[in-house]
Amino acid sequence: MPAPSDKRTSASLGAMYQEALLAHHRAPHNKREMPGATTSAVQKNPVCGDELKVMVLLDGARVADVSFTGQSCSIATASASLMTDAVVGMSVRDALRLAGDLEAMLAGNAEVELPESLTPLRGVAPFAGRHGCARMAWSALRDALSP
Repeated sequence: MPAPSDKRTSASLGAMYQEALLAHHRAPHNKREMPGATTSAVQKNPVCGDELKVMVLLDGARVADVSFTGQSCSIATASASLMTDAVVGMSVRDALRLAGDLEAMLAGNAEVELPESLTPLRGVAPFAGRHGCARMAWSALRDALSP
């Protein structure tokens, strides 16, 4: 059983992650159309009706820009916003690896290292029912970048 201070720490970390996710939901980064995108993909959640389109501008094998559009819940929108911030400037291979790392983290691998900017998504991991929301944008990114 955790000590009372551990509970407070867990509760405050949970609140911090939640607030970070809500901030990205309220003011998502890179939510816009991208005319001239090199590639794109759409993910739909048939359970809730959420739909996200991820657009990618490639400069050779490097992700030069990423944006998204669509209608989605707070977790899916925040995850898409965080994803667009995280992968710009990465190689396609590194962006795909990061998408895999996020999936592994959601699947319960607590040892997966993610960039600090993606730490708020760890708050979703205990809620299996929300994993589909958190992974929508990442799945679309993977579809867009896969040959």
